[in-house]
Amino acid sequence: MVAGGRRHAALKSLAKSGAIARDFAVPCQIIESGDASEVSLAENVQRVAMDAMDEVDAFSALADAGQSVDDIARRFGIGARHVEQRLALAALSPKIKAAYRRGDVTLDAARAFCLVDDHSKQEAVFKSLSKPITHSGSVRSQLMQGRMRHTDRLARFVGLEAYEVAGGTLKRDLFETDGVYVDDPALINKLAHDRLDAVRNDALSQ
Repeated sequence: MVAGGRRHAALKSLAKSGAIARDFAVPCQIIESGDASEVSLAENVQRVAMDAMDEVDAFSALADAGQSVDDIARRFGIGARHVEQRLALAALSPKIKAAYRRGDVTLDAARAFCLVDDHSKQEAVFKSLSKPITHSGSVRSQLMQGRMRHTDRLARFVGLEAYEVAGGTLKRDLFETDGVYVDDPALINKLAHDRLDAVRNDALSQ
């Protein structure tokens, strides 16, 4: 039996107590062996009984087998963003994932490590912080050193659209809707000075 073990046990208990007849007809569905692990995963996801990193590994296996984010989301009745977040965690350094499993990194902190893809940078920050790592803000702060938050006054003054038009790039946090970082603060500074010069020139010409 692949799935439904708990229901089978419940039905046996009901039959034993006389609540249902021993020949009570129970509908069942035969699943192809290739889909067995997927059915089991779906039941665990819907019961919210699976550990986050187990779900990460399971979704990663499905993605490696060729299923798209939308395919996985549709099959398990969850949002595409949730799948993307789980796949981002799947791409973490194996050392970070192992640390999560032994309790040295919380799930919230593990999410913060997803800000960069470089395993060596993830591991350097992991090594520098005292254990257990529970504060995601500390992880983000170290990983994003040299970058500027989009809420910085200069970034707001220039505007992210103008910055991107000028060739600037942004780093977006998949786990925080407000987590946007400017990759090139020097470009923001240049654009801010250019804008101030233009304003001054306009004022002088009037």
